[in-house]
Amino acid sequence: MNRPTIVFVFSREGTDTSTRYGGFARRLVKSGNFPEADVKTVALENLIYHVSYDKTSVIDARTGFDLGDAQFVYLKSWSGLADEAVALAHYLFAKGVPFADMLAHGRGQSKLVTLFKQWAAGNRVPQTLYCHNQEIIFETRAIDLLGERFIMKDVYGTKGQNNYLVTVDEAKQILEEEKNEDINYLFQSYIPNDGDYRVGVYGGVSKFVLKRVSDQLSHLNNISAGGRGELLATEDAPERLLNLAKRAAAASELQFAGVDIIQDKHTKKWYILEVNQGSQIVTGAYASVNSTLFNDGLRLLMRQNMKRRRSKPRKIIGRRAIAILPELNIESVVAKIDTGAYSSTLHAENIHIEKSGVVEELVFDIVPGEFIQTKSGKAETHRVRDFYTQKVRSSNGHIQVRYTIKTKISLDNIRFMASITLSDRSAMGYPLLIGRKLLRSRFIVNVELNEQNEIDWKY
Repeated sequence: MNRPTIVFVFSREGTDTSTRYGGFARRLVKSGNFPEADVKTVALENLIYHVSYDKTSVIDARTGFDLGDAQFVYLKSWSGLADEAVALAHYLFAKGVPFADMLAHGRGQSKLVTLFKQWAAGNRVPQTLYCHNQEIIFETRAIDLLGERFIMKDVYGTKGQNNYLVTVDEAKQILEEEKNEDINYLFQSYIPNDGDYRVGVYGGVSKFVLKRVSDQLSHLNNISAGGRGELLATEDAPERLLNLAKRAAAASELQFAGVDIIQDKHTKKWYILEVNQGSQIVTGAYASVNSTLFNDGLRLLMRQNMKRRRSKPRKIIGRRAIAILPELNIESVVAKIDTGAYSSTLHAENIHIEKSGVVEELVFDIVPGEFIQTKSGKAETHRVRDFYTQKVRSSNGHIQVRYTIKTKISLDNIRFMASITLSDRSAMGYPLLIGRKLLRSRFIVNVELNEQNEIDWKY
């Protein structure tokens, strides 16, 4: 069995003894921490970000280790390289790798972050390479993945500025000429095309479609770079294009977005190039039409927000939780959280009906045990008149008729009335099962958490 790997991430590479780099983890290990794990320290500036629809990775150039193979990643410091940290966090989140701090899983501003958000959402993007220390891309020969000629563009560029179609030698020459300028580049496969599309997504709806074609003197289709534009009615635009633009805007968490999409003229596959925040609404080609459609989207979103009921944020609980049932004198009971089950069920014994005249009472015993504690510490008999029967289908498909009671329950400090069926769960792991009917609109389940709301994952 392979040893798990824990990775500590810093902005810049330092020495193995500096507490701002390798010395941090070394001191933790020296104190007896992580005896069962391999510990690595990496620098954001040395990470090679490779994103494509088929294969995506974030690899430490110094060791060749893919951070997607780690069991835990701690982003200790990302000062000065915030977008590199955000892109890494989105990669780890999509790969299911636990990491801290979640603050890094933010929005970001660069094209690098946009690409990783789109990849994580399942949208196709051009094969792209990035490393803050740009010479690493060439030293490791990673650039060979992109073919003889490829796109080289400023990770923060706009309107086609600092955007080139180059060979390896031409790229190196540009980097040499601009070595004193604060520009970092993405390196991206060139998509052969007959133009691209700018789609305005306003209020979550694709409303504005502009087809852009280059002037044949440049690889750029941008109108600001000399290209020409043709306004398309949405009903004349490919449905695939409109749907992809909506998905791209949603993946970037933008209600108002300018989405740039290109189609490979040979394979006919669509690619997301960029997703911009409400770009060129009152400027650029067809600005009057664009601003009118933007206003329509704004009014739509305003109406939706006004209609939407305010709701409290849902709490996060784990795959197990501790509950209190005060009316049944249950001081503490460990509950299994099961979103596959509809109803909630409590273990009870000696369940039967007794009649007192014409009144029926449901009688049952609650017996304390390893996972359930009563206030008295002893078995208690309860009599309930407010009950009913319901049919419950078990996991093996059998239908049972169970008695159901209504009682107060406190789960993760939220108290409410709940309908709970009674059954003999002595053969089950936990005396209380919480199903999705009780969870709905109250809780979100994180299966990595235990009943103490602690991460409880195993190698």
